[in-house]
Formats: sequence, structure tokens, C-alpha cells
Amino acid sequence: MRDTLIQQVAGLGVQRATQGIDAVHSIRAGLILFDIVFDALGLAIVNSPSGFGGFQAGVRTLQRGIGRRLEAGALGHDTYLLNTVREVNAATQRQLAREIHDHLGNHVSLALRRIELHELTWESRPDEVAARIGAVKDTLTESLGIIRDLVTQLRRADREGTLESAFTAFLESMEITPSKVRIQVNGSEEWAPQDVLDEVFLVVRECLRNSLAHAEAEHVLAAIDIAPYKLQALIEDDGCGFDVSAVAVAGKANGIASATERVELLGGTILFTSAPDAVGTRVTITIPLMDLPGDSVERAT
Repeated sequence: MRDTLIQQVAGLGVQRATQGIDAVHSIRAGLILFDIVFDALGLAIVNSPSGFGGFQAGVRTLQRGIGRRLEAGALGHDTYLLNTVREVNAATQRQLAREIHDHLGNHVSLALRRIELHELTWESRPDEVAARIGAVKDTLTESLGIIRDLVTQLRRADREGTLESAFTAFLESMEITPSKVRIQVNGSEEWAPQDVLDEVFLVVRECLRNSLAHAEAEHVLAAIDIAPYKLQALIEDDGCGFDVSAVAVAGKANGIASATERVELLGGTILFTSAPDAVGTRVTITIPLMDLPGDSVERAT
């Protein structure tokens, strides 16, 4: 498969972010490169006026190449930050799980053991003492159960993603290998409402089906970035391109209308980029998460 935007994001973009290279430096480098190459092409066209067509093609190729790399750098930086935040959240959850287990759990266990000891040694008013100690034991036993459940949920939270597990199940049910379809979810799914995650799954799944069934793609890549303020998905394939406008006007049942309606009902946008004489299709989905209908003030903050 050709070097797609997603691959550049995973490679160039994330690499720059990991090295601490700010996006502004990439922009400045792109502007400098454009000026140098543009001047060189300008001198060439002065010496050979008949080559104006080549000059136009060169400028367009330069502009697209620089723009694509800047876009990859920006998306890669977002991906790096989202995954870093998710790792920090996961580490915090694991630390909290240890604290609950090591401190609170041990204290409750110790209290329970002491009460059991009093049962054996305290002989005055045995009926009253037994009733009181029995009630305390029941409470402490229930507390231990709650602590165990909390620890289990916290340790599970960073490896059980709603979208990731749903896509895994979908690919397995369709007997699609990871070498043919690769899906990556970045950020934390806790930042998005469940109904948004459900709709995004349906839309992305439809895009995957279109790529495999209609475009006959050999490879499909999908990246879903979830931030506290927005969810963005990018799906690319190397299949046969198509005329997006013509298909939309014709109203063909290829899922485009349904996907567009689902995304727009969430207040988002979806963009299909393809052409009949081109290889591959790109779908970009952007859904804001801060101002969704029904969001509470508490969630927005």
C-alpha cells in the first residue's frame, strides 16, 4: 500500500512529537523549502518559457507534499498527546488500585481479624456483644467485596475499550486479518459519550465494508482519535476511487448517505475524498464533544 496519511502520522508525526519538535518548526521549515524550490522553478521557467506546464505541476506537487507532511505532523502530535494522557490515566488508576488494596484493604482486614479475636476473648454479655460484632463483621465483609470490585475495575479499565473490542469482534466475525484491515484507537474512550462511540462504530464499520466490497481494497487503515473536546476518525484504503459528487446525487445505496446523516445528527462533519481515476479513498470524520445536545455542565468542564 502506498505511503498514506495515517502511515505518515504514525511515523513522521509521532516521531516529531516524541523528539519534542514543536509543530511551528515544521511549518517554518515547510515555508523555507517552498520558497527555495519555488525560486528555483521560477528561474527554470524564465530560461525555458515553454515549460510553464511543468512549472505548474511542480508547484502543485510541492504544495501538496508540504501540506501533507504538515498535516501528518499535526495529527501525529495530537495522537502522541492523546496516548500520553491515556497512559498517565492508566498509571494513575493502577496506583489508586494499589493504594486501595495495600492500605484500605489491609486496614479493613486487620479490623476484621481483631473483631474475631474479641469474639474468642470477650465473655461479658455474650449475647449483646455477639450481635454487635456480627453486624460489624457483615459491614466489613461487604466493604472488602466492594474494594475487590473497585480494584478489578480499575485494573481492567486501561485494556477494555468499547470501540477496540467492538472492532476486534467485527473483524473476527468477518474473518478479516489484521494485515488487511488495521484499526487504531487513540486517547481515552471515557471522554466520549456512549451513544457517540456507538454511532462512530457503525459509521467506521460501514466505511470498512465499502472499502472491501465496493472499492475492492487490498488494505484499509483506520485511526480514531478521542480527545476531551472532539473525536476524529480517518479511514484510508488503496481500492478503486469513485466520483463522490456523482454517487451522492445518484443516491446509490453505498452507505454514504446513512453515514453522513449519523455524523451530522451528532453535530459533526464527514468528508469523502476520492476520484474515479485515482487510487484509494479517504474518509475524515470530526465530531465535537464539548457542545453535544444534552451534555451537562459538569461533563463539559
